[in-house]
Amino acid sequence: MAYDPSVYERRRRGIFGEYDAQSATNEYARFLSQQRGSRQLGAFQRGVTEQIPTFGRTFGKRGLYGQGVKSGVFNRALSKFGEESARQLGYLESDIATQQREFDLRGAEYAARREAALADLEGQKLADIGETATGLLGLS
Repeated sequence: MAYDPSVYERRRRGIFGEYDAQSATNEYARFLSQQRGSRQLGAFQRGVTEQIPTFGRTFGKRGLYGQGVKSGVFNRALSKFGEESARQLGYLESDIATQQREFDLRGAEYAARREAALADLEGQKLADIGETATGLLGLS
């Protein structure tokens, strides 16, 4: 078989085209994930902010919260509310960060596959050049 550089160039372009398509899809999915995460964080923070007045009123109805009232029950409940809110916020932020790292990992995987495919293609190209050269030397 004679060496034809156009075959390898087409395959090289195909490898880059596949990588570009995969990368674009991954980046768009990452963008959507970031948007979802931002909306989730916003909704969580709004929910916590909206719960605070209700929280105080429920204790106020029982005489455990208000002006001049120092209630250990209220203070413990408020502390627990703050701790639980902070814990839930931490979980949410951690989940979002994990998703983003997964997109980074997928992008690195696509790049590694592209490099491996290009290295294989280069090896095949060199082998074909060697076979063509050997065939030409045999003709002389």
